Amino acid sequence: MTGSRIGLHQADQDTFDGPGLRVGGAGLMVGRNRQRLPVALRLFRPEPTQMLMVGGVRCAQLLAFRALALGARLFIKTAREQEWDTFLRRSSVGRETATFLPAGASPPTAGTLAQPHLVIVDVGPTMGPDPGRRSPWQATLIVREDLAAWDVNLLQQSDMVVLQRLSEVESSVAASALGLAEAQDWLSRIHPEMVALVSRARLQWVLLGPTATEQGLLGSIARA
Repeated sequence: MTGSRIGLHQADQDTFDGPGLRVGGAGLMVGRNRQRLPVALRLFRPEPTQMLMVGGVRCAQLLAFRALALGARLFIKTAREQEWDTFLRRSSVGRETATFLPAGASPPTAGTLAQPHLVIVDVGPTMGPDPGRRSPWQATLIVREDLAAWDVNLLQQSDMVVLQRLSEVESSVAASALGLAEAQDWLSRIHPEMVALVSRARLQWVLLGPTATEQGLLGSIARA
């Protein structure tokens, strides 16, 4: 029995023992919407999750940096290892927290609620998804600097899609694949630090709003 400003409350031992502290599995902070409310994604779940991001490598690194705050371990498959290695060193991330993998390889261990895995696939344009193993408490972030017609299946199969400002041609591809005809024109006109976030057939406009620390680490996150 405890006292508080709203009176006294009683609970039996079974009820008292019931609540537990959950770690991991929290929402990944993407930014703020037009009402300036925080927008977060449940990226790490008991089932495998796939996110497609179309934009610059700095935006991908921003999402990876924020995933680290959730206790994630990074596994990076990339054709530009030097850029990612520089990001890791500037972030003071050791190899016990981030590991480079060859394309097609899978993490040697499974993710957990306490330490989920983020597999970053930044290998340039391909005709299909990365063939690595999908596991519980593992999210795969596929990075595309450019969007092409062969990415339609990838757009449609991803659980979450993050789009930085697109070209008019790319906007047409994305709008057609994701059913965003009414938003097509805006996809090529949004603010350089804004993204279109599509999840569960819902579109949100989100300002990434990097912190001072993130700006110092990454510089501009605008798509080149």
